[in-house]
Amino acid sequence: MRVAAKVLLVGFLIVGACWCEEQLEFKSVPTTVKALENNTVLLPCYLENANDGIYSTRVRWYRDGKQIADSGPPPVMPPDRFKLWGNGSLEVYTVKPQDTGEYMCEIVRPAPLGEAKQVHAIEVLHAPSVEPDPINGFLEVKLGEEVRMSCKASGVPHPIISWTSKGEDMEFLDNREMLKFTASDRQLAGIYECRAANGVGEPVTAQIELNIIYPPELMTTRSWIHSAPGLRAQLDCRVSADPQAVVTWLKSEIPVNLDSRVVSLVDGDKHSLLIRDIQRSDFGIYTCRASNDLGQGDVQIQLSGVPNPGVFKRTDEKNLESKNSYTLIWEVDSYTPIIEYNLWFRLYRPQSGLHRPDWTKLTIPTEHSTNSGPMYSKLYTIKGLKEKTIYEALLVSRNRYGWSKPSPILRFATVGAGDTNLKEEIITPMQVETENTIIPLEITTAAKSASPQANCFFIIVITLYILLQLK
Repeated sequence: MRVAAKVLLVGFLIVGACWCEEQLEFKSVPTTVKALENNTVLLPCYLENANDGIYSTRVRWYRDGKQIADSGPPPVMPPDRFKLWGNGSLEVYTVKPQDTGEYMCEIVRPAPLGEAKQVHAIEVLHAPSVEPDPINGFLEVKLGEEVRMSCKASGVPHPIISWTSKGEDMEFLDNREMLKFTASDRQLAGIYECRAANGVGEPVTAQIELNIIYPPELMTTRSWIHSAPGLRAQLDCRVSADPQAVVTWLKSEIPVNLDSRVVSLVDGDKHSLLIRDIQRSDFGIYTCRASNDLGQGDVQIQLSGVPNPGVFKRTDEKNLESKNSYTLIWEVDSYTPIIEYNLWFRLYRPQSGLHRPDWTKLTIPTEHSTNSGPMYSKLYTIKGLKEKTIYEALLVSRNRYGWSKPSPILRFATVGAGDTNLKEEIITPMQVETENTIIPLEITTAAKSASPQANCFFIIVITLYILLQLK
């Protein structure tokens, strides 16, 4: 073992001595020169004893493995902007980006010395440039499709890419040239800008405009319009689509006949159907339909002669003295005289497992009205109520064309009720039609919280299981 160790130690000493001898032969050291474009670079290549007269040397230079100069004999002249000096150094004038690469000098010596080699590198720094992809800077995709856009940057050192969208920085965990995402929302359309910077010169930018095409999207601010014969009405729908949509109006799935009385109007994205001198046959459900190459969209608007839903007015001050009655005031908008009202009321109970009381219906006729306008009002006192109790009520109205939709639910309390902050509260109901009269649909919770006892039992079971596992 000792003999082997000695042999191994001697081998290390010999290799180390040879390595040190080789390193010390060059006066220069391997160098990577970073230079700006048009600068001059000098790459050294000479030995400690190259000029002592004991032996002559021959120098060859290679760039990326290909010979570019040889001091000879016979000599090989370097290319333009390159000069081989007598001491073996290589000088490069007015460096260009294509001069970037690895340069190796090789010194050929007489036997038994052999060859000595040293490697340098030139890195020509130049400002960044960037090119968008698509090259024309415009990308169009369908709503829901994948978006792929990129900016191909060049420069030395390699530029860092950052992105902005609609003027806002896009934060990423890495430096990426490509953006890839799903066009899930047409609001993602717009200008995307990439910025390339490498610390040399000024940063450069490129823009890509993303356009997301989509089937028609329609909306209306009024899906139910109240009118009367002899009046005029305007049905409006707004259409958004790319490519542009063709819009048609239908009634009962039949195209509306347009003439001087029924006119189609367009103002930007707003499409309107104007009906002058309304006739009873004009009442019904109209469809605003828009279509383009990507699909079709509809929105429905009902033109009706029945009254608008009633509106309860606040009456708190009128109900401070009575404990067993409550006075309600409401208003109804109707172009045709109101014939009667149906007032529905019942005890209020918070939503729970308890069965709610049934509604009580009161039919209230109207008095002879001298209204000059379409607004009808009524004051009515419900008697026989329980003291200190909360109720809820709703109203429907009828004119010659039928019953209105129900009003929002009014929640009210008789004097002395526990919830002193309740006073009057209006709740929007869900409805169902029964026996030609509209009444509210009960709303029940989809799930109820577990009882404290059930929660406690669950915790005990989990605890026992954990204790058994620990054993």
